Amino acid sequence: MATTTTTTPPRPPPVPPPPPQVSTVSGGRGGANAFGDANSDNASSIDDHVGEKLAPTLSKRQKVRAHCGRFWLWYLIGTIIFLAIFLPILFKLIIPAIVQAIINGQGLPIQGGYVQVDTATQLYLGINTSLNTPLPARIDNTTLDLFNRKTQPFTPFANITIAGQKLKGDTKIIVPPQLVSVLNESELISWFDKVFSQDKVDLSVRGRPSVFLGAIEQTANINKDITLPGLRKFAGFGIDDLRIVLPPDKNGNNLRGTVNIPNWGVLVLNFGNITFNITSGKTQIGQITVYETNLKPGNNSLSFDGKLDLNAIIQNLGPVLQSQTEALNRGQVDLNATGVAVVMNGTRITFIETVLSGHPLTASVSVITLLSDVINGFVGGGSASIVNVLGDVVGNSTFLQHVIGHYNATQVAKNQTQSSFTKRAPDPKDALMWNMLKMGLRMKLNQAGR
Repeated sequence: MATTTTTTPPRPPPVPPPPPQVSTVSGGRGGANAFGDANSDNASSIDDHVGEKLAPTLSKRQKVRAHCGRFWLWYLIGTIIFLAIFLPILFKLIIPAIVQAIINGQGLPIQGGYVQVDTATQLYLGINTSLNTPLPARIDNTTLDLFNRKTQPFTPFANITIAGQKLKGDTKIIVPPQLVSVLNESELISWFDKVFSQDKVDLSVRGRPSVFLGAIEQTANINKDITLPGLRKFAGFGIDDLRIVLPPDKNGNNLRGTVNIPNWGVLVLNFGNITFNITSGKTQIGQITVYETNLKPGNNSLSFDGKLDLNAIIQNLGPVLQSQTEALNRGQVDLNATGVAVVMNGTRITFIETVLSGHPLTASVSVITLLSDVINGFVGGGSASIVNVLGDVVGNSTFLQHVIGHYNATQVAKNQTQSSFTKRAPDPKDALMWNMLKMGLRMKLNQAGR
């Protein structure tokens, strides 16, 4: 039996899977298409690169505009929030601080002014000052209170109004004289007393001016001390001319002359008529009234008249001469003048009287000048007036008549024979006449002393 052998044919090798096809625009048709797609990609890349080089570059402004165009809403919201915070700070803190700093930097120097008493409770007051502002501005009408810094609580003695005006750079502020009421007399006296007695004095002012920077209005505070020169107790006060008037006029005045009253300040002062008691030591020897004391800065020569109390001088000759010991060593006579009455338009000005009464003035007069003025007054008055005045004082009219009559007779004869081109030498007889007059006065004093 034949054996049949079955032979299994060998399996063919597995067919490798086709390579994955690359997706192309043409639909992926085999290798050729793949190669074509690769070329297409390279061409596209080159085209893109060329396109990028051709695209224009944006400027910074365009970039910012594009940025703001995308985020404008957020910027708007941020701006609103910023303004809501900043504007109140600007108007409530920054601008007021700037205005206040400008006000604080003002010295308000008093460059001139005018003070005139009117009544016991009113006076005219005007000042000239200046403001220096770095910014153009405008101020409204402003009332300034005048007070003494050391007085507590705050007590103004007067106030003054500055009219509204425009300010730019160094601006002069002229406040014309205005009628001011005295708010506190004791405080006014205290301030005037310092003005009269000191070289420099502070005037404290306080106010709240409205300052306009364009349309912006701000209220500032003024609270400062202004320094101005004082009157130095009228240093340099003196009697320039003194004349004895015999007989006295209808008002009983036997004294006339002029005085010099220096004003060391910058304000014009008008105090009306001032009456002074004239004393030598503690003895009152007369009284004078200076008229229309309108004192401008510098020296002021003013007329006066008054009464010389010859009886008081003779009766108190010892104390009078003793009080003049130091002055006579200098060849002078010191006369003290104490203000006792200040009258303006018939009204007593008590606050000025109080100040003047506390500060006596001293006038030093040369002995030679004083005797010359007194003698000229006697001679000019005539022998009868001399006898009437001095005769009543010494109680010896017959003696005085003989002395003065002899003096007048010899004086007339000498004047008739004297050449107008020749100066007469002092005659011993003239000196003898005056020595006899002094002897008569001494005799009367000795009798009174017994």
